[in-house]
Amino acid sequence: MADIIKLLPDAVANQIAAGEVIQRPASVVKELLENAVDAGGDYIQLIVKDAGRTLIQVIDNGKGMSFNDARLCFERHATSKLRAADELYHITTKGFRGEALASIASIAHVELKTKQPDETMGTLVQIEGAEVKKHEYCTTQDGTSISVKNLFFNVPARRNFLKSDNVEMTHVEEEFFRVALIHYDLSFTLFHNGKQIYQLPAANFKQRIIGIFGNGFRDKLYPVEQETDIMDVHGFIAKPENAKKKKSEQYMFINHRYVRHPLLNYAVEQAYAQLIPQGYRPAYFIYIDINPECVDINVSPTKVEVKLQDDKLLFGFILAAVKKSLGKMSLSPQIDFDVDPIFEQMPQKPADRPIVLPTIEHNPNYNPFDTVPQYRGQTQRDSKPYQWNERLNPDSWNAFLEGLKTEHIAHQEPEQLEATLMVETPSSISIEADVPNDFPYFVVDNRYLFLQLNNRSMVMDIVSARERILFDRNMKALRDTPIRVQQSLFPVTVTLTPAQGDLAETLKKELLLLGYDIEKIDMTHFAVNGTPNDEEAEGDLQNIISNMLDDYKSNLFLHRSDNYQNIALCMAKQYRSRYAPLTSRESVTELVRQLFQCDCPTVSPSQQKTVFILEPQFIESLF
Repeated sequence: MADIIKLLPDAVANQIAAGEVIQRPASVVKELLENAVDAGGDYIQLIVKDAGRTLIQVIDNGKGMSFNDARLCFERHATSKLRAADELYHITTKGFRGEALASIASIAHVELKTKQPDETMGTLVQIEGAEVKKHEYCTTQDGTSISVKNLFFNVPARRNFLKSDNVEMTHVEEEFFRVALIHYDLSFTLFHNGKQIYQLPAANFKQRIIGIFGNGFRDKLYPVEQETDIMDVHGFIAKPENAKKKKSEQYMFINHRYVRHPLLNYAVEQAYAQLIPQGYRPAYFIYIDINPECVDINVSPTKVEVKLQDDKLLFGFILAAVKKSLGKMSLSPQIDFDVDPIFEQMPQKPADRPIVLPTIEHNPNYNPFDTVPQYRGQTQRDSKPYQWNERLNPDSWNAFLEGLKTEHIAHQEPEQLEATLMVETPSSISIEADVPNDFPYFVVDNRYLFLQLNNRSMVMDIVSARERILFDRNMKALRDTPIRVQQSLFPVTVTLTPAQGDLAETLKKELLLLGYDIEKIDMTHFAVNGTPNDEEAEGDLQNIISNMLDDYKSNLFLHRSDNYQNIALCMAKQYRSRYAPLTSRESVTELVRQLFQCDCPTVSPSQQKTVFILEPQFIESLF
């Protein structure tokens, strides 16, 4: 039988390797930026066109390469970082595998210009799909400039899997942040489609965080400092009130390398456990210095996942360091190991007094069945069940509410009620939009509304209901009837990150349709000249606009391609919890009417139920 095993051609092997290392334009950005850092320069420039599809260029003023090295660096497993296998266990550089440039060159058009400071001429190398087109001397500046054009030009299937430019650029920015954050002693610049997005001069760690995420972080950061014989922990954590539901600003570095390690991330979140609501995530920027021999970064081609020699020990150190920082700011209780003087003043037992064991007395004649259980607020002579028509009387209604609080539904915590609303409704809801004025109701925790309509008992999640109402209103404004703008006598200035500012410029038309008249002052400052002419617009414009832009950007990852739906939902989320308490029948009636006039009143845009029918069978099951 003939032999069937063959060696793969180098070009095919490189394309296979590229599938592991280069997944999207952001992967190229990561590899090129890390190579630029290893080159030893102090200024790095990233130039991107069409979110990296057309061009990714990285320029540094580092040590450059010789004529032969400029060609050899594109060979697979060619590296200047390793000489022996044991060096894998104390790596301090970014790259070491020698796979990145070979993989990139196999799926793109690559041009490399490089020059060493002590040489008079530089080197030019041009490669297309792993085929060398040019290798010659040229005139160029000190350092290295590498351009990657037409990514995936010979792998169309991979190119078709790329997302929109907004999504891909978000990934590119994230890789830029990961490198620029930890190398704050270097200068970084990012250009996209000819526009400067970030210009980050060399600074300290806190200044670099503010330079990337905006001046809003200036007063939010607390330092974390803990030095031990095993490891050093440094960095900053954000105030608990700045926690968000998304993990957008969580950065962990080990030996100046961005890493993802679930246990270490969990350690930080555990330190905040009693300070932030469940489901929210704190912002943090922490870097760890540890012996490289204790870290195995040779786990995956992307070198983001790592293995630690004693991760449980590091977990304890990080947890203690973050708790210490929170404690210093009087945010978290600290353990005081000093003996309180009060314990020294406690009276001592007289030597002549015998020790008497405690006893428990009970009434042997007690019979728990002698009396009928009563609801709070319900007398013995008035023990019949309350009917819905009785609750129209305020006194009867309040007595019923007090009694119900001892039972299952009203005794549930808000989290339990929220879980109940996410259960499948026993039957479909059919409510007329013409809501009567005299339906019975009561409100629990200003979050849940119990009511009866059309002889159906139900509970409404007020926040989810308002999200549905606001979303439908926003969609109508974007498509048909813009919201009237109330011009401000004194415009409010909001501070955004460069990325947020660029997005605000892109969404300026949509924001105006929603009632927000914004005007760019400079790259990071915008004037809000007008807001919607209604009560819903009240609030902190800085947080409202900043959070709306962040949510909009995050939703791009969820493939919400409809621009109007995305911005309508993000703005609705900013206002769904900003409402006056439902203290009058008029406010309750108006909320119910607005909800059931929506196209889809029973489900919020966030896919949570707004109304749950309390069928008799369901109520019976609670008991």
